[in-house]
Amino acid sequence: MARPFWRGQLRLALVTCPINLTPATTERDKIRFHKLNRNTGNRLRMQMIDSETQDVVDREQTVMGYEFEKGKYVTVESDEIEKLKIESSDVIDIERVVPADEIDWLFWEKPYILEPDARGKGAKSTIDIFATIREALKAKEVVGLGHAVIGRRERPVMIQARGKGMMLTTLRDPDEIRKPEEAFDGIDDVKVNKDNLQMAETLIERLTGKFDMSMFEDRYQEALQKLVADKQKGKKIVYAEEPERESNVVDITEALRASLRGTSKAPSPGARAGGKSAGPSEKSAGEKGAAEKSTGEKKKRTTTRAKTASKRGKRAA
Repeated sequence: MARPFWRGQLRLALVTCPINLTPATTERDKIRFHKLNRNTGNRLRMQMIDSETQDVVDREQTVMGYEFEKGKYVTVESDEIEKLKIESSDVIDIERVVPADEIDWLFWEKPYILEPDARGKGAKSTIDIFATIREALKAKEVVGLGHAVIGRRERPVMIQARGKGMMLTTLRDPDEIRKPEEAFDGIDDVKVNKDNLQMAETLIERLTGKFDMSMFEDRYQEALQKLVADKQKGKKIVYAEEPERESNVVDITEALRASLRGTSKAPSPGARAGGKSAGPSEKSAGEKGAAEKSTGEKKKRTTTRAKTASKRGKRAA
């Protein structure tokens, strides 16, 4: 389990509870590459260069600066920032509660696991208070809203009950969100054909199923991992052919009818359109089909030649 990166208090009116925050997401298992010197194979290191003198500057000699005018800066020391604390640096106040569906998911930014910090003598009291706040939110079917200082910014946060714990989600500022409705204004209004609509609805009904975690399979990451593994073993890398791009649909009615003929039921859990990508040293379905077809044609030609030779032999006899 990851270590908490934030410790503080969760407060509901006069009731306070020590808590920990831990990021709820991670990209630890993703393939990452380092920059190397092509000639030596050694890993490259980034250096900070003085823009005027071109001298290399050690990290200890750096300081943060805010550019208030072109080429003019006010410097700020790390300890000055550390001392700059407001109440929400250590305390998250539940300032208001609202139904969860009132908060557009576009505002949701990053989720964190919120747990009771049950250390020391007050461990039992901490868990009792934590559970009471959690169950109150759950019973009323609401989420709490407050503020927390995370990453040198005071951010609005949403707190919601989840199982035996709670989740805290940072919320984006309205200025950070592009309103989809404004983008959609440029889309022409059209009257949808009733028959086409009915076929599209039938397609959707056939594709309806349960949310399945296997859909999060990352075929690109799998291909990268296979590429790295094959290169480690010295294998020859064989790449899949670029798939043909389908042209834009001209006759939507015929395309829908063809789709209905090819889609009889909802896909099984884990099934994805197109199947697994043909990564390095794997043949695509098209290549396999072509190989099978070629083999079949060869067998057919061989059989035909054998029959012809047999007939000639009989006539000669």
